[in-house]
Amino acid sequence: MRRIVAVLAPLVLAGCLADGLTLAGMSGSEDPRGVRALRVLDGSVSVRAPDGYCIDMEASRARRGFAVMAGCALISDAARLMPSLDGLITVQVGAPGSAVVNGDPARLAAFLDSAAGAALLGDAVRVQDVALGAASVAVRFDPDGPPRLDGTDGPVWRGFLDLDDRAVTVTVRGFARAPLSPDEGGRLLDIAMTEIAVANRDPAE
Repeated sequence: MRRIVAVLAPLVLAGCLADGLTLAGMSGSEDPRGVRALRVLDGSVSVRAPDGYCIDMEASRARRGFAVMAGCALISDAARLMPSLDGLITVQVGAPGSAVVNGDPARLAAFLDSAAGAALLGDAVRVQDVALGAASVAVRFDPDGPPRLDGTDGPVWRGFLDLDDRAVTVTVRGFARAPLSPDEGGRLLDIAMTEIAVANRDPAE
């Protein structure tokens, strides 16, 4: 349990880079239609956006393993594509040795469903649901107080998976103008995690 706290704490804090961000115009790209994939940290991990989503290059921090995704039309004036499930996705990739699922998602799920796990997710959050995948864990929680990101509202969905020995956290938030239902947010989180897992799959597998 102590190791889970030690690994998750810096990832959750790193995810706070998103606090106060606004969707900027796309920068650092030669493609006006938007950026769908970004290599982060030392270039060994690829973060790929779901269909209809693009990566905000100005808000993302590739060297820190942090990426922000939203509907392409929200990021690039030249893009018209928008996803059917419209939300804000943030991704944080951990350093080597940070893996936290470690082939035992039930153990991580039990921790996240505890008071200590809720406290680690954020100040005064109320965990509503914890779901296990074959190699991942997803949690839905309601933050108390105003939204941490301008323009978002409702519950927060956060998923945890490992890429080799690295932990990856994926967070989904709905927009105040069109909140996501619990089912929609869960599906979007699952889609986002699957995209990242597939993008980093060994071609030999």
